[in-house]
Amino acid sequence: MKKIIPFRMSPTSWGKSGREYDLAQAEYELDGSILQDRLIEINNRYDKEEADEKKEPWVTVIKMGVDPNNVVQGFFELDWNDEFVRYLMEQGIEGQTDEDVVNKWFNAVCRTVLLQEKADLDYGMQGNRDDVIITKDNKDDNAGTKSKK
Repeated sequence: MKKIIPFRMSPTSWGKSGREYDLAQAEYELDGSILQDRLIEINNRYDKEEADEKKEPWVTVIKMGVDPNNVVQGFFELDWNDEFVRYLMEQGIEGQTDEDVVNKWFNAVCRTVLLQEKADLDYGMQGNRDDVIITKDNKDDNAGTKSKK
């Protein structure tokens, strides 16, 4: 909805600066999903700047999409700072570019999630599996299951 006066002349802008100003301006000028996207963009920008000033690793998901014709196909768009890439490299993740390093990290995270999901689905169902851990004591746990010996 078009406002009669520009935001900078509106009393809602007075005394504000930085993130507070940008968020108020977005709320003054935009609405609906465009507003929501802009609020996320503003907060991400300021969060990244704060992490850079503190020299802390920072990463966020900017966007996630799913192919409506094939729901198992999709994408994630990430943003990160240089400290995050340095941190990953210190942890042993290597690549020729910053994007390679972050992609390898993200792929490892996705693999870990898949392995955890597989373990959750199979847990206790097939006791003879190598990836199911069974403790070697006779005590009952609080979950109502019994350990196998």
